Amino acid sequence: MRKINLSNETRRDAEVAFGATSRRKTTIYKTEDGRKGKSERTVKATMNTTDQALMATYGNQLTDALIEGDPEIDMERFGMRVEGLKKVYVVGGDQQSPTQKVAYGVSLNEHVFLPDGTEKEVHPVISTTSNLASDGLPIRWTGKMIPRKKAMRMFVFRKSYQVQHVNGLTYDFLYDMAKKLADADAMMLVGGGPKGIAPLVMNNGGTPYRAFLEGRVNGDSYALILRLTNLELKSIV
Repeated sequence: MRKINLSNETRRDAEVAFGATSRRKTTIYKTEDGRKGKSERTVKATMNTTDQALMATYGNQLTDALIEGDPEIDMERFGMRVEGLKKVYVVGGDQQSPTQKVAYGVSLNEHVFLPDGTEKEVHPVISTTSNLASDGLPIRWTGKMIPRKKAMRMFVFRKSYQVQHVNGLTYDFLYDMAKKLADADAMMLVGGGPKGIAPLVMNNGGTPYRAFLEGRVNGDSYALILRLTNLELKSIV
């Protein structure tokens, strides 16, 4: 379990745990004779057999070439086992520059689009640093509460984590949070950073997310869920 420093509406904070809200079932694959299967990486295509490379080579004759032979398959390398892969960026592979080459000194840009699909702006990708360190600034309530039904229609929640107590004192601390949110049937916007309004970044280099706390109670039991979103639903009209 990872640890975070979380504060409530009165700015009292405590170190608590959080983790995934669900567990995936482990599936074991076996061959017909009972041997346990295993996953391996193999070559599916090479730089000369990508869609762009084939279009650059054959152009309008690509359909005929596919019927007559198998230019999309590298018979010498297809199915080879590969290990120790590293991600690289390439340039070329189109009709203007058929040969693909490894690119160096790559700069990445982020494209922002309006609801109707129009590009709003382009800016360099910003390197992010996690702001969840348990010994750092606490995650704070912003005071902005949104009805739960409204929030579910406004945002696409990409990830959810369950916040859990680590001792009796933090049980009371989190139970009180969950009960207030459950009684209000609302979700609280929370944030990080010095002012407590910054998006949350779960890992170094990760995506910034707007975060909401949702609370549920049933007798002495509670569930405090941290929901993350980076996509807001808006009407095109």
